[in-house]
Amino acid sequence: MIALAKAGAGFIFTVIVILQVWVVPGIAEVVVGWVPELDGLRDAGVVLTGILSLCVLAALVCLWRLLTRADHGRLFEDGAIRWVDALIGCVAAAMIVVVVGCGVAFGTGAGNRAVLLMTGLAMVAGLGVALILGGLRDVLRQAVLLQDQAAAGPHT
Repeated sequence: MIALAKAGAGFIFTVIVILQVWVVPGIAEVVVGWVPELDGLRDAGVVLTGILSLCVLAALVCLWRLLTRADHGRLFEDGAIRWVDALIGCVAAAMIVVVVGCGVAFGTGAGNRAVLLMTGLAMVAGLGVALILGGLRDVLRQAVLLQDQAAAGPHT
């Protein structure tokens, strides 16, 4: 199952890179063609989408590292917690990018209630993911502690 999860993460990573390099700039051109007043936001949109993609790619790398640790029987070691912390950092960074994007949209007069609603929904989703990851981090920390205690043997 771990090999399948790693293959899926690798596939998603590849698709995101392809989308970011070839599809996102094309979509930006199409949107500007439909709504010419957004022409000034084309570059900012491509850059912010690129940064957001980097957050997702970094999270996939963290997931890959955790899966590799699990595959080698080293998930319940202190080093694994660092990768969960990095995942939480990726979520936080993505949330910041979303807020900055909303600020850019409103700063240029292109924002409306739909942008604000989507930003709010993204923030709620990001917060939910961060809370889940925080809970999983605590579970992992307890598992590491229990494994360390079991390895130390019974106390006399």
